This record gives sequence, C-alpha cells and structure tokens, in this order.
Amino acid sequence: MESFIMQLIAVANKPGMISFATGLPDKRLFDVKGIEKAAIEVMEGEDAGDALQYGVTEGFPSLRKKIADRCKRTMNIDTKVDNVFITNGSQECFDNLGKMFLDRGDKMIVENPCYLGALQSYSVYAPKYIGVDLNNDGPNLDQLTVALKEKPKLFYGIPNYQNPSGMCYSEESRKQIAEMLSDSETLMIEDDAYGELGYDGRAGKAIRSMSDNVVLTGSYSKIISPGMRIGWMVIPDWMIEQTKVSLEAGCLHAGSFSQRIMDRFLEKNDLDVYLKPIRAEYKRKRDLFLDLMEDHLPDTMSWNDPTGGIFVWLLTPKGTDAMHLYDAALKKKLVLMPGRPFHIRNGENTIRLNFATACDEDMKKGMEILSKVCKDVF
Repeated sequence: MESFIMQLIAVANKPGMISFATGLPDKRLFDVKGIEKAAIEVMEGEDAGDALQYGVTEGFPSLRKKIADRCKRTMNIDTKVDNVFITNGSQECFDNLGKMFLDRGDKMIVENPCYLGALQSYSVYAPKYIGVDLNNDGPNLDQLTVALKEKPKLFYGIPNYQNPSGMCYSEESRKQIAEMLSDSETLMIEDDAYGELGYDGRAGKAIRSMSDNVVLTGSYSKIISPGMRIGWMVIPDWMIEQTKVSLEAGCLHAGSFSQRIMDRFLEKNDLDVYLKPIRAEYKRKRDLFLDLMEDHLPDTMSWNDPTGGIFVWLLTPKGTDAMHLYDAALKKKLVLMPGRPFHIRNGENTIRLNFATACDEDMKKGMEILSKVCKDVF
C-alpha cells in the first residue's frame, strides 16, 4: 500500500508551497492559550506526579466519562464508561482492531473510496478488501448486501463528512446498514473523526446507536489538537477484556499527560460553545473555496458541496488521469492529493482537495494555479 500521507505533509511544508493536499485541520483555530492554561493547571495540581506516571490501559477515567456522556447526549449511544477506551489517535484504533480480528486473507469491507490511513493500517494484517462504491447518500446497499454474504470480519466506514469525498450517509442508509449488520457476524468500525464538524451540527444518527455490531471510533485531532494524539473507541461489552489485553500488549496505554491536559481543557470549556466558531470558519472557508472553483476551473471539472468536514471531492473529465494534474501542479508549487490511492478500484480521475489549511490568500493563489494546470493538462 503506497504511503502518500506523511510524504505529502513533508512536501507541503517546504518553503513556498501551497497545499490543498493534506488532511490537516487549520492550525490557526487551535486554542493555544487554552491548552497552555490546562497544562499549567495539571502541572500545578496535587496529582501532577500522576500526570507524568504510567496510567491505566483503558485511559484516564474522567476523560472517558466525558466521552461517554457526550456520546449519550449527542449521538444517543447508550454506553458506559467501561465501554470507552482511549488510544494514541484513532489510527491506533484501526491498528488494534486489525490485530484483534484480522488474519491473512480474511475478508474486510471498505468504502470505495476509503480513507487511505485506514487502508494502510489494516493492510499490515493482509486482509482481502471488498470495496463497496459510495453513492451520494452512502454505500451502494446492493453491493453491501452481496459483500456481507461473503462473511467478512470487518466493515470500515466514515458516515459523516467522509475522508476523502466529504459525503454523508443519509438517515435511511444508516438505518438499513444497522439492520444489515445486526443480521450478520460482521463488525463495523464507524469512524467519526469528522462528526463534530458539521456546519449546522451532526449529520445524522450514529450507526452504533442502532446496532451492537459496531465499534465507534473518534478523535480530538480535527477539533482540538492532532499533536496531542488522543483518540478513542466505544466498544460492545463482549469486546472489553479482549481490547484491554490487546492495547496493553501494544502500547500499555495512551499518553497520561496528554489525556489529563485534554480532560482539564474540556472541564474548563463547553465543547458545544468551543465548536461554534470552528464550524463557522470551516463553513466560510468552504464557501470561499467553492466560489473560487466556480470562478476559475473549467466546465469540464465537477465537484461536490460538502455540508461539513474539510474536503471537496474533485472529478476530472471521464477517462483522464488526475495524476497528470498532480504532477503539473507540483511543478508550480501547488500540492494536490490524487484520489487513486483511496480506491480499491478505479478513481483515476479524482482529486481530494483540503480547504482547511490554506489561508485565504494562498487559497486564491492556489486556485489560480489549479485553473491553469487544468487547462494545460486537460
């Protein structure tokens, strides 16, 4: 499995580059002072030594309770603190679940296109991927029905503001998938990394709230800080002991210090209030980005209009290879993310665009470059 993620971050960080490529959030939205204050309070507290000590495998209890409470309130997931495990980012969730459930050659359903980081993580365990194409309202349910008959171990999907496409599952799609899972032996991994970034709130019900054959994974990386590496998963009761043993063997536990800082930050900040300006800013940037695309890109290109998250999915003319666009843009110091690596099949004429990281001026300059290379290449 090709590795584009960290390579593109390295290229995008070179002087003079403009990037529409990475999956990074806008660092200008990080509450640096708030995190600094939380860290100071942790280190000045009576249990400062505990913050620097080993912790428990499941994670810091107070932070786990906050996650459980929010899952109940915003996603209608009836979960207990015991069902919540803290991880080193949601990427560790994927690796741990692959380790727990996949043997070489086992079948696994993934969206097509699918988040590249997840594909890379699961590929270590050498499953046989079954790609289910995405429609505008979720996975192709006919394909999913056929795929489930092959008795796959896992099904990985991102129902909210999907990476890379920005697409959301409809309510009807979520309901039908939950029913299909409940009648199967397949475990779904419901990745909710972007669930809090709906411009007008959450997109729909969590599938975890409708089926017990689901592990919900989440992260504070896209809304507070990716550098703190705090992810989490909500698991069924029958997985608790197995998950504890697996995580302990792999990492002992996620970082105690980061967990306590995050817990203190959330103690001092109402998350709903905190998210309002972030959602508003991403909506503003999306609007500007789409306006620039409309003004600059040729009519032969098409794209979607996401209602949350940080990605726009660009389609080059049918039959073309978007890698040529990537190469041409890179020569002019614009970094794009080709869509082909996200796919199990096809996807040659797709590009994932991130509108979150560039400032307004770079966004305008980058779109002018993209316009020129589109006309030159296609």
